[in-house]
Order: sequence, then structure tokens, then C-alpha cells
Amino acid sequence: MSRFTDFVEGYLNFKWRTSPLSATFAGIHEYDHELDNVNADFIHQVNLNKKEYLSELERIPKHELTDTEQIDWQLLGNEIKSEIKDYEEIQFWRTHAAVYPEICAHSMFILWIREFAPLEKRASAILARMREVPRILRDGARNLENCPQLFVNLGIEMTDGCVSFIQDLVPKLGAKVPGIKKPLEDAATKALSALQDYRQYLKDELLEKSSGDFAVGKTLFEFKLKNDHLLPYTAQEILEIGQDMKAKTEDAMRQVAQKIDPEKGWFEVISEVKKVHPKPSELLQTYKKEMESARDFVIRKGLVTIPADERLDVIPTPSFSRPIIPYAAYMNPAQFEEEQTGHFYVTLIDENLSPEEKEEILRGHPSFGIPVIALHEGYPGHHLQLVIANKLENRLRRLLETTVFVEGWALYCEEMMYDAGFYRDPRSRLLQLKDQLWRACRVIIDVGLHTKTMSYEQAVDLLVNDAKLQRVHAQKEVTRYTYTPTQPMSYLIGKKQILEFRNDYQKKLGNDFKLRDFHDKLLSFGSIPVCLIRDAFGL
Repeated sequence: MSRFTDFVEGYLNFKWRTSPLSATFAGIHEYDHELDNVNADFIHQVNLNKKEYLSELERIPKHELTDTEQIDWQLLGNEIKSEIKDYEEIQFWRTHAAVYPEICAHSMFILWIREFAPLEKRASAILARMREVPRILRDGARNLENCPQLFVNLGIEMTDGCVSFIQDLVPKLGAKVPGIKKPLEDAATKALSALQDYRQYLKDELLEKSSGDFAVGKTLFEFKLKNDHLLPYTAQEILEIGQDMKAKTEDAMRQVAQKIDPEKGWFEVISEVKKVHPKPSELLQTYKKEMESARDFVIRKGLVTIPADERLDVIPTPSFSRPIIPYAAYMNPAQFEEEQTGHFYVTLIDENLSPEEKEEILRGHPSFGIPVIALHEGYPGHHLQLVIANKLENRLRRLLETTVFVEGWALYCEEMMYDAGFYRDPRSRLLQLKDQLWRACRVIIDVGLHTKTMSYEQAVDLLVNDAKLQRVHAQKEVTRYTYTPTQPMSYLIGKKQILEFRNDYQKKLGNDFKLRDFHDKLLSFGSIPVCLIRDAFGL
């Protein structure tokens, strides 16, 4: 092994040892019976350890590394720098009340949903983690200070979701593994009591003291643009790209809407199109069908090579994630598990809602838009791209990623699949452009929120008035943007980079350019910044 390879293995072991949830999520199961330590003294020591690892990494002579190792050296260093910056300056561990119930819920959910081992073994780990819930919440509550009111309210919602998840999980798991039924019920009783205490603390004490600001500020925002994504843009330049694409997309939408109904504007046409949607009972099956259609199309047209052993399950969104997933979302397979099954979540309709509320939410699942969502999340979008990344021999490259590539690839696929003929109905095209408009608004909002030039209310109004989202969904969207700086802009900026890259490479190769070869080679690098892949392509 090289010095760098030894370092990487040592750092990954440290990362997984100090965050058992991260280990489980990656498919490393040595720590499945443990749960993260969020005690302030412990996480402070972890941060000090990361500084030591960073110093050690920077002492490795770069000229001794291979070309691939030089890329990984840079990316790993940037990741450690970002984590140190997050801990010391952004400090979500102090301000984000949803972090702690989310750790609890995800740590058990991932063991429940991924079938990497017999259920009896996974159930034992779930029980061990459930017993740790009171500790996590106790230490988490002690950490919280200067919390934005928005984060406290989200913490309350996430706590309620965790309660629902445990109440739903325990009888199911107890019935399947009777041997742990009694200890599981005892652990659940204590966990639910701790969750209730945590919720009460948030509602009765922390909410009154909430005074913090969710914005990370221009300096940190631009640090993340440069460090996390290797982007050459300032915040202002990112904003201008979003504004320009917003205007161009609105113009394209007007042209498509004219073809559908010359007497109506694009929003009126979309309002009519969205009235056509599956029934609540058909929602899950409709998404499953469209996922299969997208996969078959990619194979038939030879657009990307699909690995032989991948699988994608379409399932209801878990209860604890519903506050932040209004429509649908994707969870990738573990990077280090042989079983490569992804999960596509669909947030089903709450039966307790009124008929009017149900109808409003169902219009967020229009029949002509579901094919676009299916290709974005499934084939050839997130699922296919991440399964391919998970098969790389380079272990570090399976883990390192920028959302600019991951989200940019999926949005790029929407356009590429339209060009290839996957969907030709102008109503589907209009909805795809409408979602692109939404992504352009995300760029504007991402910059605005975190450079403090746009308020939460203004961001919601932009999504409602310009992107035409239902207000309930717009609020959930903007809430997520407040604690994921630079992620919302990733979709459009990533698509722009990949399209420019493809066009430049096609000019270089001329008649020798083949789309499938380009896609296969592009995805063979993992989910790293596009500028580094361009270099490897000789551009």
C-alpha cells in the first residue's frame, strides 16, 4: 500500500468509528449496534482529530501520488476542511433541533429497510440503537442554543415523525422476531418518553428563546462553492446564472403552452394538466410503472450501460421524513454492500385530510409529470448514477461526492431523455420546463437566503408566485433550503456544467462522438466535480 492509501483507510475507519450511523449508511456494519455520540466534549475532540488528519494529509508529498490519487488527495482534504468549517462556524449541531431525532430515526430505519443481513441480526441492532435514543436526545438538548425559530419548529415536526416511526415499527418487528418483542417494547417505551420530553423542551422552553439566524452568510457560502464543489463562480455570478435561466425557461414554457392551448398562458395550461393525476390508491403503482418504462427506454436506446445486479424499490416515504419530503425522494444503496437496491420514496396522501387538501397534494403528482420524476430519480438519473459509483474499485471515490454532479446529472437527464424521445407529449415537456423553472428559483433562493438578501417569506412567495408551487409545498421546500446551503443551486449549475462539457467533448471528437460512450466514461469517475473530469478527458 502507498502512504496515501494507508492514510485513506485510517481516516475512513476513524470516520465510521466516530459515526456509526454514517458507517451503517455506507454499508460498513461493524458498528451497527452502536449509535453516534453527540456529547459536546466528544464532538469537540472529533473536530480536533480531523484537524490532525488534515495536517497529516497535507504532509503527504503530492508529487509522489498517481494522477488519481492527486484528485482524491484534493477532494478528501476539501471534505475534511468543510466538516471542520461546519463544526466551528456553521454549527448546526448547536442550532438545528431536528438533527437529534433524525439521527435516532434514520439509525433504525436504515437497518429496517436494507436487507443486508437476516432480520434477526438487524433487529438486534435496532434494539441496541433504540436503547440509545434517550442518551442522544439528552445530549442533543444540552447542545442547542441560539436556534432559529424555524429550526425549532422543524425539530418538533421531526420528533413527531420519529414517534410515529417507532410506534409503527415496534409491533411489526416484534411480530417478525418474537424473541425480542418484550425488550423491544421496553426500549420503545423509554425512547418514546424521551422523545416526548425532548418535544416538550423544544416547545415550552427553546421556542421562547429562539433567536438565531439560519443564514450562513456570503463568506461561508462562497467557501462552500469553491471548496465543496470546486466551482469558479461567486455568489453573485451564481445568482445571475439562476436569473438568466429563469427568464429563458419562462420563455420556453410560453412557447410550449401556446402549442397546447393558444388561448391560455402557461400557468393556466399547467393548472389544467395537473388536474390529471392518479387516484391516491394508484399513486405508488403509477410511479413503479413509470420507473420500469424509463429503465426499458434507456436499455432500448443504448443511452447508458446499466449494471446487471441493480434494483430499485418504490415504497412509501417513512413517517419521520414526511415533513421534509412533500413529493418524492430517492435513497441510494449503500456504497459497500453487495446488494445494490435503491429506494424511491413516494409521500402518500394522508387519509385524515379533507377532499380539498387531498386534491391539492395530488396535483403535485400529475400523470404527465411522473415520467420526468421517474427518470430523474431512477433511470438514468440518481439511482443508475449512484449504483455505478458504488461499483468503483476506488473505495474513497465511492464516498466522495458533490451535489453539483449528483443533482446536475439527474437534471441533465431530464433534457437528454426528452431529446432522445422518452416523452414527447407537450404536456410532459411543459411540466419538465416548469420543474426547471423551480430549479432556477432554487438558485436564486439559495443565494438570497444565505447571503441575507432574501427572507424566508420572500423565498416562499417566489416559489408560489413564479414557480407556481402550492404554498404548503413551497414552505417545506424553503425550510430545507435554510439548512442545506449550496445544495439547492446544485441542480441547475450541475446541468449547465455537464451540458457544456458534453458539447465541448463532442466538438473535440466530431463524428467519433457517441453519447453512450460519453455517459459511461463520465459516470466512471464517481460523483466528483465536473472540472476534474474535464481535465481527465483532456479538455
